[in-house]
Amino acid sequence: MRRAVALICAAMAGGGALQAQGLSKAPPRRDPAIEILVADAAIVPPEFSSDLLIRIASLPKVDQAWRRELLDDAYMRAYGAPQQYRLATNEQIPPDSRQGAEVFANVTALTRVTLQIRVVQLMAFVDRAHARDLFEWIDLNLAPGTCANPLVPSVDEYYTTLTLLARTAYRYRPDALNFFELYLWRAHLPSEMPAVARSIDRFRFGAIEAAYFEGLFRLLLQGSTTDPRGFSSADLDIISKSTELQIADTAMGVPGSNVLEAVRVYLLAQLKAPRCADNSTAVVTPSTFNAALRRAKAEFDVKPIDENAARLPTLLGATHIDMYWQTAEAGRLHDAAARLRGTGAVALPLRVRQTVEWRNQAEALLIDVERWSAARESNERDYFYQKSVLYTWLLELMPQSVVRQRALRSFVEFLRRSETDVNQRALWFAFVNRLLEMASGPYRAEVLAAMEESHQPTLWVYARLERQAPERRP
Repeated sequence: MRRAVALICAAMAGGGALQAQGLSKAPPRRDPAIEILVADAAIVPPEFSSDLLIRIASLPKVDQAWRRELLDDAYMRAYGAPQQYRLATNEQIPPDSRQGAEVFANVTALTRVTLQIRVVQLMAFVDRAHARDLFEWIDLNLAPGTCANPLVPSVDEYYTTLTLLARTAYRYRPDALNFFELYLWRAHLPSEMPAVARSIDRFRFGAIEAAYFEGLFRLLLQGSTTDPRGFSSADLDIISKSTELQIADTAMGVPGSNVLEAVRVYLLAQLKAPRCADNSTAVVTPSTFNAALRRAKAEFDVKPIDENAARLPTLLGATHIDMYWQTAEAGRLHDAAARLRGTGAVALPLRVRQTVEWRNQAEALLIDVERWSAARESNERDYFYQKSVLYTWLLELMPQSVVRQRALRSFVEFLRRSETDVNQRALWFAFVNRLLEMASGPYRAEVLAAMEESHQPTLWVYARLERQAPERRP
């Protein structure tokens, strides 16, 4: 008891006696505002919680030890994300469509894989060995696409991070090579092959390694999963990235044109297989490949593909594009917003949008948007996307005014009431991101105030975090 009292007195006197008796120093003080943000991040859905912790970990006031702690927590919370990996496409999708809304939603990248990859990328600056350990636990588990859906798995960031770790997290080159090769073997879909070719190009040193990975790339192509939709999205990109790899290997002194020969065999097999009926790239794949041969100066080493190789295929299903603004009310509001913007390539000049007449038209449209309900739309998600787009257009067009402030608060209130369906959260957050982008400009104060005053947990936490982050400039 006497010893405990003595230690307490010593601590009150300045802590010198504590150190003299072998006790550890008190942990470093942490910013109270950031600690509150960390606590609040625990009450929002898991994908938002993970994203918030990643962003908080990047703040300048967070030290290395705390950063590691936050990133580890973010990694674990990412397991609760409802979507496992990001979807994307290289095909042309109308933005004003249900499929275009899916593309827009996937840009947020609030999936388990993308969140965990972001953690690993930041952890590499804190503890490379630990970053490597976390990477090894990431499970892709990608499924082939379907002809009914134009979007396919997209995990380019996974292979970019694999290259980064293989190049930086190992002291001995053979260990790095083994690590890199091990996780390349996960690639099996057409949509992965461009990223694989790019990763190989960035990783290998010297002609011996380059030749070895040419053989590995051939095996990956040969053993890849049949995926007609993935091939229609990635075939031209496969040609492009493989050609860059071939050119780099040739400059390195690797003999032959093994990469493009492997790609030729792969393309011929894919062109003969059944494909999606709306595949618009297959007919130009032979000519694109033959042009790539000339670019790589490999036309004498590799046979060109016959232009008729893509003819007479067995056709599977196709994507039906569901266009928006088809109901009477949606179409009327869309046309009114288009007139408000102007018919030219750019919006009406600011001097026009500052007039009383234009502001009155904008206010009338805002009232109509506020009154518009989901009753006549095919589903709630379509209604949410179209109404959010109208609010976004209004906010982007309106100069500072009382009407603009009303539009902002109306939009925030609409978002507050809409974040319910787990399958809609990525799309919901895509529009929250638009608000956060607006907060980097002249309307920063009013945007953040509207989000904070919404009393919606996710909006509130992101607004408070934005105040902690260094102010960005558009």
